[in-house]
Amino acid sequence: MKKKQNLKQLGSVLLVSMAAGAGARYIANKNRSYQRQFYDYETPQDLVDWKVARTVALRVSQWQQHPVQDRIGMQHLYEQQVAQSQPLIDEYLNVRLPEELSRVYVVDRREWIEANMRSFAHLFQPIEELYRDAARKAGRNPQVNTLNKAVVGMQVGALVGILARKVLGQYDLSLLSPQGEPGSLYFVEPNIAAVQQQLGVNAEQFRLWITLHETTHAYEFEAYPWVRDYFSDLLQRYFSELSTQLDTIRNGAVAFIRRIFQGRNSDMHWMESLLTPTQRQVFNELQALMSLVEGYSNHIMNAVGREILPNFDQIEQRMSQRKERRSLFDELFNRITGMELKMQQYEQGEKFVNALADHGGKELAARVWEGPEMLPSLQEIRDPQLWLDRVTKG
Repeated sequence: MKKKQNLKQLGSVLLVSMAAGAGARYIANKNRSYQRQFYDYETPQDLVDWKVARTVALRVSQWQQHPVQDRIGMQHLYEQQVAQSQPLIDEYLNVRLPEELSRVYVVDRREWIEANMRSFAHLFQPIEELYRDAARKAGRNPQVNTLNKAVVGMQVGALVGILARKVLGQYDLSLLSPQGEPGSLYFVEPNIAAVQQQLGVNAEQFRLWITLHETTHAYEFEAYPWVRDYFSDLLQRYFSELSTQLDTIRNGAVAFIRRIFQGRNSDMHWMESLLTPTQRQVFNELQALMSLVEGYSNHIMNAVGREILPNFDQIEQRMSQRKERRSLFDELFNRITGMELKMQQYEQGEKFVNALADHGGKELAARVWEGPEMLPSLQEIRDPQLWLDRVTKG
């Protein structure tokens, strides 16, 4: 019974790790087809039954009720809007991409799940290896029984299925590629169409507003190649510390719950209370980077969008109102998975970039991409004056 509880706890921690690692969605195959089966390659399954995860994700997503309408027309529109966005971002950042953005995909919820399930399976491989190594050192069989793997698979699948109903666009970073291939842009058209109709805003302008955000992500990782390496190094450092976290989970429910309640007595999110001190340091560096990445994309989406979209103010106002009207389920989901923490820090990231631009224009704001030493810490994200003092007076 205790082993079963521990595996359920492990599933929860893995879900938290996935939610915390926003942006860590990888491309496994340059020319993949969305029609291929998810499990058409060998994947270690010591902890997660990925077939179960995929089945649950598809069921939760309700993808069949939300197809892409006019796929060919929408594909052409997004390709056109990405091409329209590039020179605008070129001018704003005063930088160029190494090559044109050609990997633009209009997807439905199922196709988004297929792409991300492959990514998550690859992302989990270091965790699987750590679990096997820890089990062998403890003289235990690393194999988990079928029922427990299915339980964790159901948890993973439920999370991905819910996310598939919410995500609008995604820049998929190709960290796994040894050649450093450029990433891909996904537009989950059924979700975009549903939100656009709910808001009652201009269809093409709303899509261009989203496209500006996602296209900016490509610049952040491809126009500044060091960012990809820095991000990859942070992930490796985080995974290297996971063995300590797995040991904590194996100590049982009491230790696990104690860590959570210890976090309630501090300013940290309950999720952060599960991390070791070293993990927390790396976690903060990851969150600072992702806050900047998302905040900068929002900054450009709004700064450029305000200039080219006649209905910009209406889009921004209605999106803001939509956020304020989140359902109780959404609030609970965000709290449990750590999405709440991410959204708060992304808002802080946008405020940070806005503060830099207000102080010294877009040229000063762009200095954050000069190198790792120019990246803000999480404390500087929260207090931009600290970064300004360090950079402009140092």
